[in-house]
Amino acid sequence: MKLDNRKLYEFLKSNNITSLYHANTVATSMTFIEEGGLLSREYIERQGLYQTPQQSDDIDKKFAVFDDIFLDTTDLHQHFCRQNHYGPVLFQFSSELLLNNGFEIWVTKDNPIYWSANSQASDNYFDSVRELSDEWNKHDRQKMMVTIRKPSKPILFDYLESITLDNPKVKLNNELDLHIESKKALIDVLRGNSNMANMLKLRNCELCFCVGNYSDQLSQTELVQKFLPDTHEAFER
Repeated sequence: MKLDNRKLYEFLKSNNITSLYHANTVATSMTFIEEGGLLSREYIERQGLYQTPQQSDDIDKKFAVFDDIFLDTTDLHQHFCRQNHYGPVLFQFSSELLLNNGFEIWVTKDNPIYWSANSQASDNYFDSVRELSDEWNKHDRQKMMVTIRKPSKPILFDYLESITLDNPKVKLNNELDLHIESKKALIDVLRGNSNMANMLKLRNCELCFCVGNYSDQLSQTELVQKFLPDTHEAFER
């Protein structure tokens, strides 16, 4: 359900939201950087590029959102004081991207993984900025995702403000430092693009559950898939 781009921009601005966010794994983020923009998962699959598998892929295909790009209205890592479940790399964009009428923008009422099989579009998306405004304080922030429908090409790097990488403070087998390896991979892929390279920031958390969660809740395979490039010798596809 397409929203009015300018009205959405003005509404978010009135709520002090001037940036939008997309989190992903190191390997998938490297594909974005190499291709020059965020890509839908369907586009990456169709082009034969690499992306880290997600448990939601089959559900996204079922609900015809596999070709969409999802953005959060806040930095969920900072908001919840825990890691972003989609990955340790966070792209931050200016909300002025919403003023580009070439983007068809919808906003979800919940993550598609929780949609009912028999649901209608009106159950899953806000049908107007007015409805979004009326319901804004009744929904959790992570459920209301700005969705760019079927972009069919790399997008949004013209609006990029920063790239932030988590530090999990984890060494695999007491020797492979995931932070060092992931930082090196991003620096390498950004080489030759000084503007974007200068946007790379490292997140070092203190009062946050992310480090404990990375070490206690994620398996070695999950950590490898989130933090290592797919060309790394330790990477598991």
